Amino acid sequence: MKKLVFLLAVIVTLFSCDNSLDLNEAWKDIPVTYGFLNPSDTAQYIRVERVFNDPNTSAIEVAKITDSLYYKDINVVLIREKTLDSYPLQLVDANLEGFVRDTGAFANTPNYLYKIKTGDIVLKPSEYYTLLVTKENGDTITTAKTKILKDIVIYIPSGNALERPVKMGYDLKHNISWDPDHDAGYYDLFMRMNFREKDKTHGDTWINKSLNWKIATGITKGNHRYLGKDFFIFLRDHLQANNNIERRFSTFDLKVRSVGKELKNYTDILNSNLGITSSQQIPTYTNMSNGFGVFSSINNTELKGFYLSDETLDSLSRGIYTKDLNFK
Repeated sequence: MKKLVFLLAVIVTLFSCDNSLDLNEAWKDIPVTYGFLNPSDTAQYIRVERVFNDPNTSAIEVAKITDSLYYKDINVVLIREKTLDSYPLQLVDANLEGFVRDTGAFANTPNYLYKIKTGDIVLKPSEYYTLLVTKENGDTITTAKTKILKDIVIYIPSGNALERPVKMGYDLKHNISWDPDHDAGYYDLFMRMNFREKDKTHGDTWINKSLNWKIATGITKGNHRYLGKDFFIFLRDHLQANNNIERRFSTFDLKVRSVGKELKNYTDILNSNLGITSSQQIPTYTNMSNGFGVFSSINNTELKGFYLSDETLDSLSRGIYTKDLNFK
């Protein structure tokens, strides 16, 4: 969740600094609205801010004024299109929710978001949901629609992990495949490595730990291959070699994150406009009816509890990449 809130903050910064805004027009506030519905998360957050030109005040000064950054007395609602059920979101200070906004050009206290717990809303895969932001008098500030991405099925590796431990040979190509969602723009593939550590200088207490490896991002098809040696190289690069620390590998988990087409469209435009031949202007893609922003969907599918083969555990203990990490 924290990574998603950070991504929202990055996107709003880009929109708020858009070079295409007409700075000579009369004072006008412009909504910047964004959020990613994720049925696999515990809560849904939407950020609604505004940017505007004040001819008498510099943009840097305006950005630091909370009253200039946030709307007052607005309603933020999610609507399930199939049933027309309406779900109002509550205004919260994200700083108090554990999502502290980085210091920078914009005011960071308070850090307002609109929130609803996932248990308080029905999020059905393959159904459309509308985000509606209105003023107290009912006037629409902005609106957008997105489709909830479905739960996908990870096919490989398959079977019972206890019966079929995974062999991570250095030169073996491991193929992870899943049932693609045609409404997804792309996929990210992750592995969480679970292990235990014991610092022999502090007694005989084992501590459970994990590392998250982003194997690949921006995958546009339903499978990805990686080399077994990359597994060991990641561990080598992210664990400290220390003779006093003993480690024992437990299991690994796989996660495929599906990302909506709206967010893909935004990132494609952003990436195409970066580099030595670009104009360096901030892209203006948005799927909001008014102003700027992105409203999309994300879904996570996990497959947990895979064990390593004895041969792989031996490579982890004695192999060229991880022999100094003291895995037993």
